[in-house]
Amino acid sequence: MSLGSERKAVQEPFLRYAVEAGWEYLPPKEALRLRGGEESPLLRTVFIEQIQRLNPGVVDSVVKAEEVLSRLVRVRPNIEGNLEAWEYLKGLKTVFVEAERRERNVRLLDAANIEANRFHVTHEFTFTNGIHTIRPDVVFLVNGIPVIVVEAKAATRGEGIAEALEQIRRYHQEAPDLMAQAQLFALTHLVQFFYGATWSLSRKTLFNWKEESGAGDFETLVKSFVQDFTHISVSW
Repeated sequence: MSLGSERKAVQEPFLRYAVEAGWEYLPPKEALRLRGGEESPLLRTVFIEQIQRLNPGVVDSVVKAEEVLSRLVRVRPNIEGNLEAWEYLKGLKTVFVEAERRERNVRLLDAANIEANRFHVTHEFTFTNGIHTIRPDVVFLVNGIPVIVVEAKAATRGEGIAEALEQIRRYHQEAPDLMAQAQLFALTHLVQFFYGATWSLSRKTLFNWKEESGAGDFETLVKSFVQDFTHISVSW
């Protein structure tokens, strides 16, 4: 593989390998349509459909689904909000069911039946909070919820990983509304691949996926990461 441009040599193969590993590709324009605008960090349409399907008798209307969506996107834009988003993903949050006159836990993911979830990957994910606008290279979403943000750099850039990490730090500063939702970020330099937990932004806290996986080429690196985290993403 040529060590050429970031998009041709890294981002496009990354997307292709993710699709081959089982994730559904969404072109940026289609992802934006499903989000309902650049201000939304979630694929609103997908989220509303999935939360109703996963919670029969609990989330029994579009109105109720939109209420949960609104609560999720309004979590605090910081590490505490990120914890709250994780609690939603774990099914620890509740909604009031009028027919039963009690609170019931609401599921955003189905860990028991992985095929019941919808896995999307998209790129050039433009997000704005009205003050700052960012555009992560690649975003993975499960049931419409962004769970992994990826920054890619061309292998010809000697400090590519450091540059990618600096961009992730900037995303946390300028658009924490999006990063409060994601649970992981990944940095790739074609020949290197690191990942970390959101709000854990020290170089020392990064994990080296190439060492963990033992993969020798970029295709194996991406596919092994995506396949492993397909299962982890529904059982955070």
